[in-house]
Amino acid sequence: MAMSSLKLSTGNGKSSTWMSKKRQQFSHPQQYIKHQQLLYPCRSRRSRWCTNNLPRSYHAKISSTSSSSSSPLSLALRNNGSCNNSSRPSWWWLMLLGTFMSLLPLNVMANRLSDTKLHEILLDNKEIKLSWMVDWYKQEVLFHLQNAFNEQHRWFYLGFSKRGGIGDADICFFENQNGFFNVVTDTYTSSDGKYVHKDYQQDCVLFKMDESTLAFKRKFDTCDPSDFRFHEGTMYIMWARGENELELTDYQFPFPNVSSHESGIKMMQLLRADKIIIPETDLKQVEIRLNKVTVPDKETTYWCHIQKLDSFLQQKHHIVQFEPIITTPGLVHHMEVFHCETDWDVEIPLYNGDCQQMPEEAKVCSKVIALWAMGASTFTYPPETGLPIGGKAYNPYIRLEVHFNNPEFEKGHIDSSGMHIKMVSKLRQFDAGVMELGLEYTDKMAIPPGQVAFPLSGYCIAECTELALPPSGIVVFGSQLHTHLRGVRILTRHFRGSEELRELNRDDYYSHHFQEMRNLHYKPRVLPGDALVTTCYYNTVGYEKATLGGFSISDEMCVNYIHYYPATKLEVCKSSVSEDALENYFIYMKKKEHQRHIHLNGARSKNYRSIKWTQPRVDQLYTMYIEEPLSMQCNKSDGFRFEGYEWEGAPITTVQIKIPMQRKVCPHYNPLWLKPLDRGECDLLGECIY
Repeated sequence: MAMSSLKLSTGNGKSSTWMSKKRQQFSHPQQYIKHQQLLYPCRSRRSRWCTNNLPRSYHAKISSTSSSSSSPLSLALRNNGSCNNSSRPSWWWLMLLGTFMSLLPLNVMANRLSDTKLHEILLDNKEIKLSWMVDWYKQEVLFHLQNAFNEQHRWFYLGFSKRGGIGDADICFFENQNGFFNVVTDTYTSSDGKYVHKDYQQDCVLFKMDESTLAFKRKFDTCDPSDFRFHEGTMYIMWARGENELELTDYQFPFPNVSSHESGIKMMQLLRADKIIIPETDLKQVEIRLNKVTVPDKETTYWCHIQKLDSFLQQKHHIVQFEPIITTPGLVHHMEVFHCETDWDVEIPLYNGDCQQMPEEAKVCSKVIALWAMGASTFTYPPETGLPIGGKAYNPYIRLEVHFNNPEFEKGHIDSSGMHIKMVSKLRQFDAGVMELGLEYTDKMAIPPGQVAFPLSGYCIAECTELALPPSGIVVFGSQLHTHLRGVRILTRHFRGSEELRELNRDDYYSHHFQEMRNLHYKPRVLPGDALVTTCYYNTVGYEKATLGGFSISDEMCVNYIHYYPATKLEVCKSSVSEDALENYFIYMKKKEHQRHIHLNGARSKNYRSIKWTQPRVDQLYTMYIEEPLSMQCNKSDGFRFEGYEWEGAPITTVQIKIPMQRKVCPHYNPLWLKPLDRGECDLLGECIY
């Protein structure tokens, strides 16, 4: 289908780079314009190019985009590809019309396909629309910017930064010179962000630029040390536009200073999986949300609301999408919806209040069915699976838990946040499940102060998956990584025996402000006997005391919520250091390191915080965490561990400390010995690998 569209729409394929070289043959702009009009009468006087000048692969994708007026990529091509061909004979138009009618069904199907490929975001939250497509086969991204320029603006830039800073950033500058001599320049900034340097290797490939829009492409990995490698984690997209002419022909010029109204930074997942369209049309919906709750004026509150499901859910359904409803964005940190896992006829008291005062009967409401955290949006299930809800033996009660983060102790806020859940009655092929990987919520784990990126790992050991997973394993299709304030990097590694497979998920530039539930482009299969190791890195520079694991926003977590199919009884696969190992550690610190304020029968939190931390003591703590036995939580949804193994004192999964880099082999990489943009304080990721 796509091939038919491709044959009709491809042309000479000459790029703007060739055009810029061609211009140099003429001493005056008017000579060049007349030359172009003679060779290419299809171009208008405003120097707008026909669509057949775009590369074949780009046109093939754009030609299948939605025909609706909201598709900027298709609009750009339609608006700039019109030609005055009044000299064509009438039979030519009849032939073209017949060809179009014969391909109409193919285009309709292609339009639906393209809806899943096109991603969009408003950079300024108003009018500057960034649209992009990810070409996984060619390992490149196709960008289109709408309303990038107006009458006042001479230039626009789109850049890529490690964590939103202007230092060591990779920037494509676009300069609009009266619609004729449009210039694109690949640049990078100095470490202090004061200067822009022209890159010796130009990798921003321009397709089109006019008085308001532009289109270009760039490869994931250009093998250029002065370019930022695109990855599947959180990326920080910089943009700005200005009126003053830039000295783009110079090797170096000052970084342009523009107002906050004409610049900004967006966090996004650039290399994201295709969007999922729900194929069913007969959808049923359930809402669970708070009812005008006054947010308590304290730092951390977990608020619980229990409600009974509608009667139509006496029949089993599949959840196919859940959407957050956030009414106080600055205070709601994350939310979860749990099912009450008990017999169908057990009555659970309806409740609306602090989770710490929740009725004892509601403690069974612990099976996760939906979740959200700051930065996330709507999550849609793949068409082959859905999360089961309802049925004759299904208890009809669910619990909403909302984590309020109110560090300023503000008063008077009223919240009605919750979840909007869509489901279908016609069941899909597989029941889906949700599993928690990572660390227990416990103060047995601690992070010393003053660390750039201290790692803590939670283990889902081979013995647990051997007991709990079906012989064919499970397919993981979604993942949400979660920490509190100090988390800077998270990944879940996958081991089969001594072999390390591709990671389940990885975010080297994680931000707790942007915790998306992400559909995975690569969907790994986890088999019985596989081990999963989730490692979180924490930045505690500026802190004087150890940070502990726990539920408060000032404590830390390390979690990967994975969505998978087929569903199993395994709900939690997490760990912490064993009680015996931690007791021996405190004995050592008291007797050998002379930390006299440690009380061997005292609270763990006070013992950790009483230690005077030095680098050797930090090393000792880290060594204990990666070598000593575990307290393993291999838990069913009722909160009880699987039987058949001694989970206390379980052996740790031995892994290599050095984490493999996700970078292709580049011949003749960095011939000028430049410092790579993605090199940080300690390694190539901007954080220390301990």
